[in-house]
Amino acid sequence: MSAVNQEEILASFRVLVAMAQADGKLLDQERQSLLEAFSEIHLAQETLSIEDLLQEEHDINQLLSQIQSETARQLVYQSAHMMAYVDGECSPEEQALLSQIGGTITQSQLWGKADWLKKLEESNYQATIGERMRTLTQTQSRTDVISDLIVDMSLMNAVLGAFPVPLVAIAFDLLIYWNQLDLAQAIGEQWGYRRTREDLKQAFMKSIGFSGLRIATSNLAKLIPYLGMAYGGATAYGTTWAIGKVSNQYFAGGGTMDAQALRDTFKAAKQEGARQYEEQTEVIAAKQAELSPKIQTLQEGLQRGELTESEYLERLKQIL
Repeated sequence: MSAVNQEEILASFRVLVAMAQADGKLLDQERQSLLEAFSEIHLAQETLSIEDLLQEEHDINQLLSQIQSETARQLVYQSAHMMAYVDGECSPEEQALLSQIGGTITQSQLWGKADWLKKLEESNYQATIGERMRTLTQTQSRTDVISDLIVDMSLMNAVLGAFPVPLVAIAFDLLIYWNQLDLAQAIGEQWGYRRTREDLKQAFMKSIGFSGLRIATSNLAKLIPYLGMAYGGATAYGTTWAIGKVSNQYFAGGGTMDAQALRDTFKAAKQEGARQYEEQTEVIAAKQAELSPKIQTLQEGLQRGELTESEYLERLKQIL
């Protein structure tokens, strides 16, 4: 990984803010998501508050000129792409800014390319956990099934979130997001609700402030020395735990919770998830150590051209 300095890190997050404001405004929900995410990664400095960061105005070309390392450039493009496409259709304003950012990525190899990112976003290469849940319900109560799945998925996502390789980690961040959507969908089905992923994105995930902004922030956090790995694992566990708990409460109550109640419940559940994470750190570290050599072998094979993108995704599915 090429060295990344503090100026590049701040410029990278400023580009993220610019992407959130591409249509000329920053919605309250987007502002709150950014405030929470930036607070979690301790982005503020003595001379720069998080509010200042959100209110600054910068020339995008000037910001991009400050980002010189190849690692930072690719992560910035990946994160901007996630913000533009993960939550739905990319607006013309977002596409224009994304193209401007992409124009600076002149040397990027596989991990920064739009085609690769779109394949990741469109490929649901993790078997849905709903099938597993339907099988378990034959022998377990609904309460036990939901509880076990929340724990299992939180552990798996923590392992995925803790992988330290920046340019590969975007695949894991997306897989975490898919897993969380599947978890919410499967819990809803246990309560008799049939909700599609797209429906859940709009009606549930956005209501709790979880969107492409979160994926983008998690991805860029890999730039911060000694923080990205710990932040990724802890955040993945805490958010997955909270999504599971809030989903259960939401669907058990007939899906009548309003957006503010969902956010408040999610925030409290995430704190509970953070405490649970601390009790599972050894288990998570052991699983990551088990998977790391296999992931590294896949990465090397892909970069040498021995694996196609589709083969890489299929092998990754098998490993996980």
